[in-house]
Amino acid sequence: MPANQPWTIRSRNGCLSNMQRYPLQQTFLFPVVPSIPIGLRPGLARDPDEIVRDVAEVKEDPRLADQRLLDKQNFDPDAYLKAKLANSTEAELKSLQSSLRSAKDDTAIELQKNVFKNYAEFVLISKEISVLENEMLELKEGLQEWKSMPSLLHIEESASVADRRRAARSSVADLRILYASQMQTLHSQISGSAKFAPATPGRHVISEMDGVYELNAATYKVVNIVRFVILDDAVLVARRRGGGAVAASGIGAGETAGKLVAERCWPLNEMLVLDTKDTANMINVFKIRHGKETHVYRTEASSDKKALLGQFRQVAEELAVRKRKEREGEHERRKSLWAMGDRGSAAFNPEKLPPLPDWMAELARAANAPTAQDLSAKDKSDHDARVLSELSDDLTVAIALRDWSRAVKLAESARSHPSLAPLISALTSALLDALARPRNTKSTCVELVGHLLRLGARSGARETFLAARSEAIRRYIRAIPFEGHIGLYVHDLAVVVFTALKHTADWFLAGFVEHEMTSSFIDWAKGQIEVFAELFRKQVYNSDADQQTIDEALRVAHTQSRKVCLLPLPRGAKYLTLALSSCKSLVLTSVTFSMTF
Repeated sequence: MPANQPWTIRSRNGCLSNMQRYPLQQTFLFPVVPSIPIGLRPGLARDPDEIVRDVAEVKEDPRLADQRLLDKQNFDPDAYLKAKLANSTEAELKSLQSSLRSAKDDTAIELQKNVFKNYAEFVLISKEISVLENEMLELKEGLQEWKSMPSLLHIEESASVADRRRAARSSVADLRILYASQMQTLHSQISGSAKFAPATPGRHVISEMDGVYELNAATYKVVNIVRFVILDDAVLVARRRGGGAVAASGIGAGETAGKLVAERCWPLNEMLVLDTKDTANMINVFKIRHGKETHVYRTEASSDKKALLGQFRQVAEELAVRKRKEREGEHERRKSLWAMGDRGSAAFNPEKLPPLPDWMAELARAANAPTAQDLSAKDKSDHDARVLSELSDDLTVAIALRDWSRAVKLAESARSHPSLAPLISALTSALLDALARPRNTKSTCVELVGHLLRLGARSGARETFLAARSEAIRRYIRAIPFEGHIGLYVHDLAVVVFTALKHTADWFLAGFVEHEMTSSFIDWAKGQIEVFAELFRKQVYNSDADQQTIDEALRVAHTQSRKVCLLPLPRGAKYLTLALSSCKSLVLTSVTFSMTF
């Protein structure tokens, strides 16, 4: 071949290569080179774990997706169910149902935990809401009264500020004239009333009630028919001349029987009104105590008595509020005078004054200290009600949180309040329910029994404790496996029964310190031994057991019965020792007696 002719490079399989043809001097044969795999090419190699991780990231857990869908605010249950029923298999629907049930149970448990955890806050918030509601109602009533004030004072809504001020001044003047007119009418109607209740600025009549019977404080017989006139700062009592004869003759209280004569008058802040409980013979009776004197009165109807006592209470409270405001105003006036005085003088500079003697300082402290008489009956009742409400809330929270020590302590302090008896009963029931659990330990049983004894539930604690131990023994007996070997079964049975008797006796004596209650435990132990003897008879004598097996079973029962006979019992429980030491003879007697059948 000519040297200037281009040569073609062929592979062994005879295919032309894609290389450019060059003039060559010789022909070369190249071996076939296999192609490089895609995964091993440079820049494309990846870890298999990365590939699996990408697949896991792409495929999301359907439960998490469902949970995210359920947590949305605009969740549509109907559309969710339609989509699931249309695109899910039966296995997926069952899985969805189980997941929804587990989510429901978890939510209920979490809600219960939150309620128990935040119960005290719930009670406090509910109390604050009720107080706020009452305050809002009072504010609403005050606004209504304020809104109706212009119409009561005959002021037009469209009047100017000057007209309103002029009308206010005229209304105050009219009110003074009205009060003076009321007192003049009172003095003209009741003879001698000007001496008991003279007309003073601001004094006026609140209400009147006629036809009230005055009773003898010793015999409760009718003495006179009187009229009560309640002023803003006093109570005036006027009797009718010939009232005793009218009452004896049976004339109605509404009929007049002579001129009214003022008999007595008490300042509201010096009198004490006592409500008397109705009896079969005396109804609608109340007493008024002033100093060392006690006066008894009776009304015709219970509504009259309730209205009269309500007026007494309301006027007394308004008078106390008015007096307190006057004292505060006087105090502020004196403070302002003190601030306007000469600070350089000794009278207004306490540092320049000589120290007071000890006896004068003691008198000053005694004068400034509040006494029991300064506290009104309403403040005391409000304080008692607040303390009682707090005690009730604390006891309820302690019972809900199963804080038995604190609950029992609160219950002991609440025994003097009859209204808290249901809470104490609920605490006793909760303690009995906790004691009735068969899996309680010794420390738990002793603690619960101690709490019940402090609450006075001795018999209930004893019966519940023994019933729980009976249930525990029954469960232990049912858990004994029977593999066909009578001797092994009797051994396990005797170990369970007599070990349980030993532990029960130990727990009973640790919880019930008074040994007078051990007679009930002896009866209970006797019953458990009889149950053991019955099970022993059924397993040993109702089967085809030989004499050697029977002797072995009797020996095991005799050995295990020594456990209850070796208890370290106190000196005061000797009869309990004697009773428990007869376990062996009782078992053998029961077993021997069963051989005759």
